[in-house]
Amino acid sequence: MEMTAVREDLAALRREVSALREVVAALREEMSALRGVVAPLREKVTILSEVVAKDHSDTQKLKGENAALHDAMVRLEQAVIEERTTRQTVVEDLRQDFRRRAAPSGRPQGKITKAFHDVTVQTEPQPPADSDTTVLREALRTVTTFDAPSALGEDQLTALLQSLPRLEELTVRVPSFGTGRWLRLLPTSLRTLYVTGPEVTKPRWPGQYGSGLSVSLQGVAADTISHLATELGSRITLLVTDAQVTTIPSQLRVAIIRVGPNTIILPAGVGDSELTELRSSRETVERLSVSAADLPLLREQLPECLQRLNVRGPEVTEPRWPEQDEDDDLSVSLQGVAADTISHLADLGRTVGRLEIYDCPDHTAGSLEPLTRCRGLQDLSVTAADLPLLRGQLPEGLRCLNVRGPEVTEPRWPGWNLWDDDLSVSLQGVAADTISHLADLGRTVTVLEIYDCPDLTAGRLEPLTRCPKLGRLTLSGGVPDTVSLEPLTRCPGLWVLTLSGGVPDAVLDSLSGCPGLWRLTLGDLQRPAETAFTAAAVTRLVKSCRKLYRLYLHCTADIGRAVLTALKEADLGRNSYGRPRTIDLRVPCRGAVPISWRSQEGQ
Repeated sequence: MEMTAVREDLAALRREVSALREVVAALREEMSALRGVVAPLREKVTILSEVVAKDHSDTQKLKGENAALHDAMVRLEQAVIEERTTRQTVVEDLRQDFRRRAAPSGRPQGKITKAFHDVTVQTEPQPPADSDTTVLREALRTVTTFDAPSALGEDQLTALLQSLPRLEELTVRVPSFGTGRWLRLLPTSLRTLYVTGPEVTKPRWPGQYGSGLSVSLQGVAADTISHLATELGSRITLLVTDAQVTTIPSQLRVAIIRVGPNTIILPAGVGDSELTELRSSRETVERLSVSAADLPLLREQLPECLQRLNVRGPEVTEPRWPEQDEDDDLSVSLQGVAADTISHLADLGRTVGRLEIYDCPDHTAGSLEPLTRCRGLQDLSVTAADLPLLRGQLPEGLRCLNVRGPEVTEPRWPGWNLWDDDLSVSLQGVAADTISHLADLGRTVTVLEIYDCPDLTAGRLEPLTRCPKLGRLTLSGGVPDTVSLEPLTRCPGLWVLTLSGGVPDAVLDSLSGCPGLWRLTLGDLQRPAETAFTAAAVTRLVKSCRKLYRLYLHCTADIGRAVLTALKEADLGRNSYGRPRTIDLRVPCRGAVPISWRSQEGQ
């Protein structure tokens, strides 16, 4: 009896050892797979480390250049101060001469003070003298820079400007100048006009572009801008303003417009000299808008710090700026331009990393062919009408493609994988038949995000079965119960699925048996109360999708608890290794934490 018991124990131990060996073998397979994933990751981390080291070196070099520029600025400011001191000495000499002439013979001079910055003269009561007036008039004729006081009225300024024929720089600090009559009396010698409102404390002087008038407007009323456009529109070559572009009158659109500290809008027909001065300007230019006709002139002329470039057609009145590129390459938006404008992008001398195309209806497959020469282009936004023309025209390095419908104003870029060179696509407000063109682009689509597509049907989803490597799919805006997602069960590479908005039980049932589904997100995080699914439907789907591991539910806390209870009570079966399945359920509501558990058989 004892030997029999020992044999039975040994047999049981052998069975347990055999089971443990199977578990160890499975773990070894998993470790081998993980090593295969970790090895390329280590290589890419090494590459990134080298890139970071190079960026650090470039940063140190730029700091040295900035220090040199700062020293040059200090020397320039000192030279300006010395020049102003010299001018003040000349003015003081004129003032002393005026005092000597104004004082009666044999008597000490009375109190006389004069300041050119506020044009006030205080003297002890004396009879006017023609010679004194002549001296003062001659002194004013030599003044080239004048800073008008805030208390000066329009009539006083008008009278004063008649005595300043050689004026080159004028500063006016008033909220409004009524009729703007004083603008007509500005001398032809004037090169810089600075008009500021009462709230401005830090003046911003315009630079000089060309031989015309440079104007800076800060905190001024709309009527001042209107008067300026009416009286001086043809003379102004540079306008610096903090006003909105839409409030700038059309008469001023012929000038170079600097909006804010780093935005410049160039008029059509800008000359080579202005472009050269723009490139060498000390001021930072991060956003630049030019006409399509002038784009060829920008070859090798773009400022080094430029981040966003807008190219306008003749009918465009307000620039539409592209989003900034994440890799600090140049972002470009084409707005109402002719189809051949694209051909100039590869010749700008800068890497175009992001391109957005708006209101360009005459595109053809031939006009889009130059996109293949933009080697660094990674993000592209086009209209749904342009998508069929992109067949075989996409650059090899393109990672994100946004396709917009007619009502979309801003692109919504799809997510992308840093380690993946395939294409990510987002469809925004387009007709559902747009999906049929994705398989014909000549690129492998691995990520697809669909937003606001109301005419979605099972038939419209059928072309996705021709995208064998489609791994991530997002359907946003809700899926009605009349739409079957059965075509998705025939997408062998699909492993991540997001169904945002209302998701009825019938929709979940149509996904039954999806073979590769590993992660599923249901509901809308911003509107969890609109969730339409039930705990029973979620449980049926989890049981039928054998590889499903991670489940995100954007729903109310009550539905989340109901799903948790139903899954605990259900028999979820075993995974491909023969072990009890583990489900990672996440319900992102307040106070919630991720919960994982196995089926009842395993725990």
